[in-house]
Amino acid sequence: MVTPIADAQTSNRANELKLEANAFFANKQYHEAIDKYTQAIAADPTVPAFYTNRAQCHQKTESYGAARDDANAALELDPNFIKAYYRRASALFSMGKLKEARADFREVQKRAPRDPLAIKQYTECDKIYRRIQFEMAIDSDVDRKRVSDSVDLSKFSLPEDYAGPRMPKRTKKVPKSTLLDKDAGQSEDKGDENKEVEMVEVEEEYVDLPFVQGLADWFRDQKNLPVRYMYVILLQVVKLLRPLPTMVDITVPEGSVITVCGDVHGQYYDVLNIFKLNGFPSETLLYLFNGDFVDRGSFSVEVIMLFFSLKLLYPNAFFLNRGNHESIGMNQLYGFEGEVRHKYSAQGKRMFDLFQETFEALPVAHLIQEKVFVVHGGLYSRETAKNANQPDGDGVVRLDELRELSRFYQPSHSKLLCESLWSDPQAANGRAPNPRGTAIQYGPDVTKEFCDTNNLKMVIRSHQQMDEGYEIAHDGKMVTVFSAPNYCDQGTNKGAYIRITPELDTTYHKFTAVPHPNVKAMAYANANRFM
Repeated sequence: MVTPIADAQTSNRANELKLEANAFFANKQYHEAIDKYTQAIAADPTVPAFYTNRAQCHQKTESYGAARDDANAALELDPNFIKAYYRRASALFSMGKLKEARADFREVQKRAPRDPLAIKQYTECDKIYRRIQFEMAIDSDVDRKRVSDSVDLSKFSLPEDYAGPRMPKRTKKVPKSTLLDKDAGQSEDKGDENKEVEMVEVEEEYVDLPFVQGLADWFRDQKNLPVRYMYVILLQVVKLLRPLPTMVDITVPEGSVITVCGDVHGQYYDVLNIFKLNGFPSETLLYLFNGDFVDRGSFSVEVIMLFFSLKLLYPNAFFLNRGNHESIGMNQLYGFEGEVRHKYSAQGKRMFDLFQETFEALPVAHLIQEKVFVVHGGLYSRETAKNANQPDGDGVVRLDELRELSRFYQPSHSKLLCESLWSDPQAANGRAPNPRGTAIQYGPDVTKEFCDTNNLKMVIRSHQQMDEGYEIAHDGKMVTVFSAPNYCDQGTNKGAYIRITPELDTTYHKFTAVPHPNVKAMAYANANRFM
């Protein structure tokens, strides 16, 4: 393909557009910058820098697939353009494609052998890639056992100087076999299957309201929970979550209200502000947090442990959907793994693995009053539906397909799981590849068909930063809610939450960010070094 050469007048106009785009970028108006760079490319498609500049904007808006594609376009124009290799490497790293990213960072280093930044970025990418490959090799899915089955609580006690909230205790009966040394691999003699199981009484910690309220304050003061309590809560919550269906039905009792919140991304102090503005969770003030509890913000441990404690306290009034960041690939890059290992260094690896087991047990969707479908990402490609290959199939996913979905995997395991966590809406009808590089985009016609087929009033999803905290699209049937104001400490966006009554009366509430301690967003993230 021969690219036409722009004349002087067109080239000058393209440069003017580029300068306008640069100004938008400097003001962090990335979508406006993308529009201007796109106009510059349309005026003069022969300039590689226009593509790499737009790629940087796509990187800032988390459209990593589009950033990669722009870098590829720049390299087609100039195979020696170093910045294009760098932009592609950054995009690939952000997508979790570490092997390909490492190759591009290596190419940058080869072409700029004395550039200290190029050397540093290749070295760091290589180090992260090798560590993750090593851990995968020793913890393969084939041999992996549940971490929850290997944690022996008797080996952990509260520090003598611990002055934080304490879990009350109660007595319960358990099979004696469950108390044997798990690490030593002991097991009860099963010689006689009809033999009566020997039960013993044990003391068990549990969550009550004073503990949760004390925990909220303890975390606010930047204090860590003891390892024992971390394991107690995680073990109890994974036991609670596992039997749940992949799509949970919620009935809002008369006189109650449910509040739906979007991504909070480790912004603990903004979570406390939601509870201050809207009320602390209770049996009559229900909450549904719609995924992406962790990563990016640097108080993710505090967020997720408060949420898990609330889930244990109010199992039928506090609900959690899984987001795309409740996954190992995202957590390794965007801060949660680093945060867990930093705050619990001695137990960091095992605790992080237990978090992953817990994340895999989270439901993927909730259905409020049989009419409001809540999922983190969005809707589905036609081939994802069970009936897609049938002669009379309409290619629309039914809710029962979600109820029946085996969810105990990483998102890439199935298209239904992946698209539930990763898809995004678009203004145009139809479906299109997602600029993120994963799942799809879908239009108003897709939303209408899904709602009509499943007898739904609307879909609530999250997954995307909204300047005003929420957006109502697709003729009112597709609502995006995002609850992390001043996202990553880099924007001016508001947060929002949605209140829904039993009669499905819906109100939208916006709020602004509150101050947090001087720990920057992405402080524990590997990806922060390459963005």
